[in-house]
Amino acid sequence: MRKQLYGLCLLGCTSVAHAQTSITLYGRIDNGIQYEGGLPTGGLVSAQSGDWGCSWFGLLGSEDLGGESKLLFRLEGQIDTMTGASEGSLFGRRATVSLENVRYGTFTLGNLGASELSQDSWAVDPQAMQRYSVVTLVRARNWAMASNGLAYETPAWAGLTLKGQYDLTNNTSWNKATTSTGQGRSDGLEAIYHYGDAHLRVIYDEIRGPNGSFNDVYAHSRSVLAAGRYVFGAVQLYAGYQHLSAPNATNASVGVADSSQPAGVSAPSRVDHEWLGAFWRVNVETGLTAAIYHSHANHGNGNATLYTLGSTYLLSKRTFLYAETGYLHNGATSNIGLSSGPYGNNDYDQASNIASNSNPDYGHSQFGVFAGIMTQF
Repeated sequence: MRKQLYGLCLLGCTSVAHAQTSITLYGRIDNGIQYEGGLPTGGLVSAQSGDWGCSWFGLLGSEDLGGESKLLFRLEGQIDTMTGASEGSLFGRRATVSLENVRYGTFTLGNLGASELSQDSWAVDPQAMQRYSVVTLVRARNWAMASNGLAYETPAWAGLTLKGQYDLTNNTSWNKATTSTGQGRSDGLEAIYHYGDAHLRVIYDEIRGPNGSFNDVYAHSRSVLAAGRYVFGAVQLYAGYQHLSAPNATNASVGVADSSQPAGVSAPSRVDHEWLGAFWRVNVETGLTAAIYHSHANHGNGNATLYTLGSTYLLSKRTFLYAETGYLHNGATSNIGLSSGPYGNNDYDQASNIASNSNPDYGHSQFGVFAGIMTQF
C-alpha cells in the first residue's frame, strides 16, 4: 500500500512538472551611499539599500491552460542588501495566483502587497518613486501595501486599461482589522490610457485604519491621483495632482500630543499635492531628470516644496548607475522630511542627542544626495 501511495505521489508530481510551462527567478539589487543634512541630530552619511528602488527577489510561474488562458503565480520578497535582512515577511511584497485570458483580462487573488494601486503612481512620477519623489511630501502614502486581496485588470481597449482591487480584513466587523496594528479594509480603481506619445493615469484608492476609519491622512485615507506624461523626442514632460482626505484624523489618532505641536496646528485631514518634471534622454546611456513637488496640508500645517535633480547612466541592459539630490523647503509650521517619516514632532532631546524620528524641526529645510548602482536579474 505504501509503495502504491508513493507511486501515485510521483505520478502527480510528474504531471505537475509537465503542466508547468515555466518558472522564472527574477529580482534586483540596489546599493548606494547617501548624505542627508538638516536632521534633528545633525548630518548623516550612510550606506543604503534601495534609494533608487527597493531590492527584491521573486519567482514567477506560468502554466498554459489552453484557450488563450494562463495560470500565473508570483512570490516576491523585499530585502536590505546592505545587511542581508528580509524587510517584512518572506513574500510580503507579493504572493498571488492569477488567471489570465487574452480577451477577458486577469483576475488575481492573494497578498497583493506592493501592487496596491497607489504604487502605480511611479509611472507618472518624473523621479520614478526614488527616495526623493512623489512619495516624499505625502510621507510614503503612495507606498501603500495590500493583503487579503482580489484584483481584476481588463485587456487594453483602444489604449484604455482598467484595474480594480478589494482587500478584505478577514474580520466579522468587515471594515476593521483583526489586530490593533493591522490595516482595515482597502479598495481602489484605476484607469490607464495610452494615446500616441501620451500616457495618463487616474487612481482612486481607500485605505482604512485598524478601527475601520480614515484617521491618518498619510496612512489611512482616501486618495485621488490624476497625472500623465508626454514624449517630445528625447524629452518626457510630467504633471500630476493628488488629493488625500482623512475626515476622522485627530492628534490622538495619529499618535501626537497637543502640546508637541506649534500653536494652531493639529493633525491634517486634507493634503493637496502637485508636481511638474521632465526627463531628458541625453544619449543612449545617459538620462537627466528634474522635478518640483509641492504640498499643502490643512489645520495649520502649511506648505512644503521639494526640488530634485537626478541622473542615470546605463552600463548595460540590466545595470545602471544613479544619483539624485533633493532640497526640501518647509513652511513655518511644516516639518516634512526627506525620509518620509511619520507625522509629528521629532521630540529631539539635546542632552542625549536623540530624536524619535528624522523629521526636521518645524520650518526647517533638509538637503540630501545619494548615488549608487542598480542591477537586475
